[in-house]
Amino acid sequence: MVETEKGAIIKRLKIIRGHISGIEKMIEEDKDCTEILVQMMAITGSLSKVKSLVNKHLAEQCIEKALAEKKEINKEEIAKILDNILKFNQ
Repeated sequence: MVETEKGAIIKRLKIIRGHISGIEKMIEEDKDCTEILVQMMAITGSLSKVKSLVNKHLAEQCIEKALAEKKEINKEEIAKILDNILKFNQ
């Protein structure tokens, strides 16, 4: 994984960690449930983005490996890559 990709993923994970800490504090302080749910939606969105970034890297890695091995990317290989994208991006 390229350092810029790692950096983007780590940055998002730290943001998620901050949101989770914020939610814990909000619950301890009996904050409004709507505010808590807004923070939870932010976490869900951030996690989706992280999944997309990792999934994109996985697909690129599979394609690069096939090209490096001078292997023809056939329908079966493409189906495998697409299955991974769909499986992990739900």
